[in-house]
Amino acid sequence: MDATPFADAVEAARALIARQMRPDWHSVAAVVLTRRGRQHIGMNLDSILPRASVCAEPVALGMAMTHDPDDPVVFCAAVNRHGAVIPPCGPCRELMLDYARQASVAIPDDTDGGYVTVPMSTLVPAPYKQDQRKP
Repeated sequence: MDATPFADAVEAARALIARQMRPDWHSVAAVVLTRRGRQHIGMNLDSILPRASVCAEPVALGMAMTHDPDDPVVFCAAVNRHGAVIPPCGPCRELMLDYARQASVAIPDDTDGGYVTVPMSTLVPAPYKQDQRKP
């Protein structure tokens, strides 16, 4: 298991998915931590109309931005219905560049079944419309 300072946050996401997952729906939980130590956890919103679905990461990021938009996000992680850390999808990576550019992100570590953290710049080395992003 991971021994980073973010391990408690990942465990909180795992606890949420274990309680709230719907066996008949795609279920993911995400957690973000802010510089001031606040933890925000969200679940994805699956929909019968796929385009209407919302990933868990934007839900958690939205909660953080609603609580305090001036408290920067420093960590993001998502877990699937089995509690395994999963990498963010492409659109979520782009969104995190707008709201969590300096964050560390949990991704699976296939060598031991755990996870490692990497900077956003590792996940998106050449962002879309980089010249239009706010600093």
